Amino acid sequence: MLLDLHCHTIATPHHSHWTPSALIAAAQAAGIGVIGIADHNTTSQITAFAEAAQVAGLHFIGGVEFDSAFNGKLWHTLVYGANPNDAGILGLCEAVVSRNHADAQRLLEQTQAAGHELPSLGQIAVDRPANLADVAHALVRDGIWPSQTGVDPESAGMAYLLTNQPEAYNPLSVAEIVQVAQAAGGVAILAHPGREKSVYAIPATADDLAALAAVGLDGIEVYYPMHRPEQVAFFEQQAALHGFLISAGGDSHGPRDPFSPQPAECCSALLARFGIDVR
Repeated sequence: MLLDLHCHTIATPHHSHWTPSALIAAAQAAGIGVIGIADHNTTSQITAFAEAAQVAGLHFIGGVEFDSAFNGKLWHTLVYGANPNDAGILGLCEAVVSRNHADAQRLLEQTQAAGHELPSLGQIAVDRPANLADVAHALVRDGIWPSQTGVDPESAGMAYLLTNQPEAYNPLSVAEIVQVAQAAGGVAILAHPGREKSVYAIPATADDLAALAAVGLDGIEVYYPMHRPEQVAFFEQQAALHGFLISAGGDSHGPRDPFSPQPAECCSALLARFGIDVR
C-alpha cells in the first residue's frame, strides 16, 4: 500500500486546486491507498474529502498545516487526526489569519507612509485581503526590497522582512500548536524539516529537533520530495532518537503537482494512531 499524507485543496483557492473527486480519482490512479490533506490554516474541506475517500474505499487522514515559529525560526506544523470542528483547532486557524492580516496591514501602511506604492499588489487586494507574504512579495517585485539570486520573490521578501524587521511578523508558536493539537486528539508533525528557501525556511538541526521534542512535538515529515538522501537518513535517525512519529507527503497543490507516494509501512506508527493497519 502507498500513501501521501500532504496534499492541499480548494480550501486555499488562490494556489491549490484539488477537489474531492479529482484528488481521490488521481490518488487511486497512482496506486495510493492512504491519502491525507493538510490545508494552510483551515479545516474547512476535511469532511468533504473524508466522505469522498470513504465512498472510494481509500483510507483518509484529515489535517491542517499551520504557519508557525519556534526559537526564532519559521516552521510549518502539520496537525493530523484532530476533530476539524474542535474549538481549539478553529481558534488556531483564526489566530493565524487575523494576526497575519494585521501584520500585513501594518507593513502596507509603513510602506505607503514611506512614499512607496505597490502596483503589483493590486489584483491580489481585489480578490482577497492581502497577507504578509503578499506584501513582502510585492515589495520585491516592485523593486523596493532587493531580490535574491535563485530565490523566488515571495521567499526573498519574507527573508528580507525576517532579517530586517523580525518584530513585524507574529506567528503562532509550535509549542502552542502542539498543546492544542494533542488536546483535540491529534498529533503535531513538523512539515518538510529539510526544505530550504533562504532564511524563510532553514533545514532543522539536531538542536532544533531536540528543543521541539522537549515541548512535545509528536513527529516529523521525514519523506518529502525536496529532502536529499542524506537529509532523509538524518531525519530517520532523529526520529529514532526522539521517538518521533514519521510522516510522508508530496505537498501537491493540484493536478499539475505530482504525488510523492511512499510505502505505507514507513509511517505505520502514525497510521496506527488512527486505526489504520498496513501490515
